[in-house]
Amino acid sequence: MTDKNGYISKVREELKAGQRHSKTTIESLAKGFGITNKNLVKEFTELAIVLNAREIAHDSSLTTYEKYLDIVALYQSQVNLSMRTSMSVLMQQYSTPAPISFLASSYVLKQDGLSGYKAFKNIVKGDKNTKIVGNAHLQPERSHQEPLYLEPSAGNGLLTIALPYHQTYVNELDDVRLSNLKDQPFASVSSWDALQPPFAFRQKFDGVVTNPPFGALAEPILFGNFRIKRMEHAMCLAALRCMKDDGRAAIIIGGHTTWDEQGRVTAGHNRIFLNYLYHFYNVDDIIPINGKKLYSRQGTSINTRLILINGAKDKPEGAAPLVKTHGNASLKTVVNTHEELWERVGLDKSTSNDMTKMKLRAKAILLKQKQQSLGGLRARKDEFWTEVKGDIILVKKLPNGMIEYDDFYKGKVRDIRMKSELFKRKADATKYFKHS
Repeated sequence: MTDKNGYISKVREELKAGQRHSKTTIESLAKGFGITNKNLVKEFTELAIVLNAREIAHDSSLTTYEKYLDIVALYQSQVNLSMRTSMSVLMQQYSTPAPISFLASSYVLKQDGLSGYKAFKNIVKGDKNTKIVGNAHLQPERSHQEPLYLEPSAGNGLLTIALPYHQTYVNELDDVRLSNLKDQPFASVSSWDALQPPFAFRQKFDGVVTNPPFGALAEPILFGNFRIKRMEHAMCLAALRCMKDDGRAAIIIGGHTTWDEQGRVTAGHNRIFLNYLYHFYNVDDIIPINGKKLYSRQGTSINTRLILINGAKDKPEGAAPLVKTHGNASLKTVVNTHEELWERVGLDKSTSNDMTKMKLRAKAILLKQKQQSLGGLRARKDEFWTEVKGDIILVKKLPNGMIEYDDFYKGKVRDIRMKSELFKRKADATKYFKHS
């Protein structure tokens, strides 16, 4: 008898424990729960990853950056989902890795209300509609409708992990993946043709995320005067019709953009698609992602692009920019690491100054320690500061004799490779504790 829930719970538990699996060991584990179909092993394993990633993404005790670090660690420890079936090949099913999914869904997530600072500025400006309650600055009371989000080719839900379940509509044709979506409390789960979204969905959603399957269309589809020949391009444009004019979208498509000698996007289907996007929408960025470095554990190493769209243009105009134009050089810059991707998407930019200050303070403490002049900066004899790959690490001796590590300005050390580097410093720390 197949025990789907038991298997998923076990995989989630082992992922949290940091236990790694190969294709062979994960299939052996699944067999113990009566699951022998390789496609089901792959899809159920991915669902476990989705659920763990979503749990991290909605952990209110973590900053956005800390969530991202934990999700990167989850991705690095997951089994390589290289199991491919005839159906998954036919439908070109390549799910988006959890770290990219988190950044994409976080990008479209609508931030409601005014920050305390903006509300304070309204008070200073004399905004008569802004209320003051004690020391709180509040917006005027008004009817409030929660933002809605759409994923029209949702797979098992990876691209939705930062989005609230009850505000997210998902759509999927594959029966197994559709069943996995129905096991999650989404606002709506459906299975319509993603090339033809329901008319009622036109400009309904505040955010759209999608990673459509790729392939050539049997016949071109006209979007206005633009002849679209690729299925993934047509599905993206159909999805964008569901976005409100002031909404956001994050799109994953295969390949990297290329340019001709004049700096124009190379002639062909990519130029037509990108010209459409730049003509009708505010394109924040098109980020080329190194597939071998950031995608391979999802079962493919193909290069991809993350397209970030910040609403529709008030007046449609223009086309894809020339890459030679000042300020457009980054369009050719391939992202090779998760840290580069974080910086490129640009979430939580407001925290960068604070982080810089904390890092400088940590470096100052390290310098003082090296000079054997700790003074008031060192309050305990069971703490030792060291530096690994430019990060300042606090090594703490616990009452039971064990050693714990903290990254001074990022929180708990979660990067596995960094932990291995730190282990080499254990002898130095132990020696330091003995002589303190």
